[in-house]
Amino acid sequence: MFTINKWKLALIIGIFVLFGIYLIPSLSNLYGPLYGYLDVWMQQENGIPKPEVIEGEPVAIKFDLSKTKLPSGINLQEAKTRLATILRDQLEAFGFTEVAKEKLSQTNLGINQFSFDTTQQTDFLVKFGRSKDEVNKIGEKLQLYGDLPMSLRRILPNRRINLGLDLRGGVYLVLELDPEETKESLLEERERSIKELMASERIAAREIERQPGKDTLIVNVRVTPELLARFSNSREQYLRKAETVLKELQFFDDPKLIEKSEAMAKYSLRLDESGLEEYSKHAIDQVLEVLRNRIDAFGVAEPSIRRDPNNPRIIIQLPGAKGSSQALGVAKTMGRLEFKIVKQAQPVNAEGKPIDTPLPEVPENGEIRYGDEDEWYLLEKEVLLTGDRIKSAGAHQESGGFQLVVAMSFDSQGQRRFAEITGAHVNERLAILLDDKVKSAPNIREKIQGNAQIEGNFTPDEANYLAKILRAGAFPVGVSVAEERTVGPTLGQEAINDGVKASIVGMILVAAFMIFYYRISGAIAVTALLFNMVIILGALAGFGGTLSLPGIAGLALTIGMAVDANVLIYERIREELRTGKTVRASIDTGYRKAFWAILDSNVTTLITALVLFQFGTGPIKGFAVTLSIGLLASMFTALVMTREMYDWIYHGRQIKKLSI
Repeated sequence: MFTINKWKLALIIGIFVLFGIYLIPSLSNLYGPLYGYLDVWMQQENGIPKPEVIEGEPVAIKFDLSKTKLPSGINLQEAKTRLATILRDQLEAFGFTEVAKEKLSQTNLGINQFSFDTTQQTDFLVKFGRSKDEVNKIGEKLQLYGDLPMSLRRILPNRRINLGLDLRGGVYLVLELDPEETKESLLEERERSIKELMASERIAAREIERQPGKDTLIVNVRVTPELLARFSNSREQYLRKAETVLKELQFFDDPKLIEKSEAMAKYSLRLDESGLEEYSKHAIDQVLEVLRNRIDAFGVAEPSIRRDPNNPRIIIQLPGAKGSSQALGVAKTMGRLEFKIVKQAQPVNAEGKPIDTPLPEVPENGEIRYGDEDEWYLLEKEVLLTGDRIKSAGAHQESGGFQLVVAMSFDSQGQRRFAEITGAHVNERLAILLDDKVKSAPNIREKIQGNAQIEGNFTPDEANYLAKILRAGAFPVGVSVAEERTVGPTLGQEAINDGVKASIVGMILVAAFMIFYYRISGAIAVTALLFNMVIILGALAGFGGTLSLPGIAGLALTIGMAVDANVLIYERIREELRTGKTVRASIDTGYRKAFWAILDSNVTTLITALVLFQFGTGPIKGFAVTLSIGLLASMFTALVMTREMYDWIYHGRQIKKLSI
């Protein structure tokens, strides 16, 4: 007689409920009404109140942020930027197109256009070219606020299945290091570090030459009685200390003394070829770290950033990013911040526009750089301070005005250096450059003891973008884009539709065959197959996995492999029934004898999947993950669930004939 095992029943129901809960957020028709598309902190009681539609030309949805309690680490401008990103994604999904604020004076909003207005300090407006009733309906369709109570939101999972680049659309980038630029970057960095290291050891080595066309630095160590007095008037001790400092430099051969006089000692430092290769590997690792920090700051879902094992390249996949998006700029921007003294600047008129003036003669220690308005600046070549000393950066509104600035705070060493620079150059202009472009050149009125700020005609998005770039840091070397591909969301949607159709058709055909060939036992296998799909998709959502097109292929393959185990079991049961055993004995023996064959085949396939995951690229990894989860789920449903379903169906009954 068949009996129900309560523990196994509880286990099966528990697993189904658990993975079902993880799967719910990935169901688009449930996510909006239950969870809402705004971030959790925005939907809380002290978050952003529900907006109102206000009359005007044009009609607008108004968000009031005056009483919003911002999370730690987020300021008002960053909150507005995040709100704009969510609204933009939702509106574009409904077929709306954004019109830049500066173009509103030249054109009226069309019926399918919108524009953001963030000029008021605590208000955020979304303007539409439609009537008030229509805008009210648009606000409802956006599904910004969910119906789930916050007490449940904190407990229930809210992660959705991430779609890969081939399904969601996005950007595929390959960045590579230029060997010559890498070498130049290393030599420039060593010039600066030699001066700093020598100064810290009280050795005068301010002049460093570079031999044209050679990977060699010439370090001029000055020798004077005043300097020797610091070393017990011992010239040998003084120069020995200088040589020790130079020997400790990475990536260079040992220093060679090439010229010696009473007042000077010249040392030659040659770049080691193996050292350059080592530096390139080190630089790639640093670029990877900076990239990850930047992309995390911009909230790109499931980016794939990895090194090419055979070349000095970095391969980046940004699902959901667009060709013109900030996420793409993040990957391309060097992010090098420098402070230099302005020797001369192009004159400007009363409106702040540059007056056409010929370029001045550039001295040996000078260089020409340009600003955002293409105005020229004659700067000193010497870099006084870099962005390496920045501890934090953020976009802020100037007190008493509406101008946005990017405020920077330095670490202790940076603060001391900034105070020295500003103290030594009072009444001069200090240029702040980002990637060799002058962003600001304020006049130094007095010695500044700590922080700096970049002023400019920034929009909120631009100010936050710049602040995030500065916080994440600069690339240690220049990188170039070797390859760039944009996958449109339409192509991605077609791939999803085709994959879903293939999976559904596969399930229908498998289900039809199983029910036709194995009758009620086949229906049990089909039920287990549906359960299997819930486990796989729920696990992908719960573990933050990414579903790619090869992943869908793995899903379709899993459908066939899931019932394959049941076919083995059912054929074993048939063999036992033919020997004259009872139904109960045949089922028990069939499952027992099929167990090792099923385990062996699944473990073998699982090992292959693990190898693919370890050594494969992004799409191959997606296939391996889906296949691995599917294999584990299939073993559970085939060996545990279907076995218990026989007990549920035939509970308390003496069965003499099995529908198989």
